[in-house]
Amino acid sequence: MAVVNGLKSEAGERWRPFYQRGDLSWFDPTAMNRENLLRYGKSEWISRMLKQTVRHPGSKTRVLEAGCGTGMFAVSLALLGFRVDAFDYNEEAISIGKGLWAKVQTEGEAQRIRFTRGNLLQMGIPSDTYDLVFNQAVLEYFTQKDQRKRAIDEMVRVTKPGGHVAIIVQHTAHPWKAYWEKLGWPGYTDQPPVDAMTADILAEEMSDSGLQNVVLDGIYPWKTLFFWPPWYRRYSWTSEMIYLLGQFFHRMVPVPRTIRKKISLQILGVGVKK
Repeated sequence: MAVVNGLKSEAGERWRPFYQRGDLSWFDPTAMNRENLLRYGKSEWISRMLKQTVRHPGSKTRVLEAGCGTGMFAVSLALLGFRVDAFDYNEEAISIGKGLWAKVQTEGEAQRIRFTRGNLLQMGIPSDTYDLVFNQAVLEYFTQKDQRKRAIDEMVRVTKPGGHVAIIVQHTAHPWKAYWEKLGWPGYTDQPPVDAMTADILAEEMSDSGLQNVVLDGIYPWKTLFFWPPWYRRYSWTSEMIYLLGQFFHRMVPVPRTIRKKISLQILGVGVKK
């Protein structure tokens, strides 16, 4: 068991074997190139977050990914021009992130990301440091509510007054979750335990940590139509077809926010530090 910044993270410990084995269903190193990561930077995960927080990179804007995993978000933001600090509890995850950045960066971009090892429960970072602090698919793995509150409190603490905290969680209480588990969908059957998260739960917990003007949204509601056994991933052309079909629905058949929060695969919460 590791201790980082004086504390042990149960969520971080549970993820360690996955990173050590390279058993990450959502991460295919062979598909990680600059073009795909630039496209990822335009995805709903990132575009909706930036729309509510920091729309454009600036020389004085400071961004922290507090629990970066493979580093895909940090690298995508860096390719968009942001300067990002990113940490993870597991050294193996940090190594993946550094390797990914080394693979896709071009001359002059090297200083846009700083990867370090850290602990979401006790960051060891001065208060009021960052304009935007965020993470994705992290907090639902803190299955003890008191630890999850401590993690959110830490995210708020290191955010500047007037800055934003953005949290993206899996919709782990989705009404179709039981079917996806029975079908053996990766990400529901091959991961550590998660706590039940909905838009209402996330909003309440962010508000309890002192965040103001909390806004909730859903990420890619149309993906629920394709979230079945991944037959289309057998071939690159079927994967691209499903991606483009999803983009078409997203742009041409917009879903109201109230419905997005209820049916989307992931939920975005954004709040402002007073």
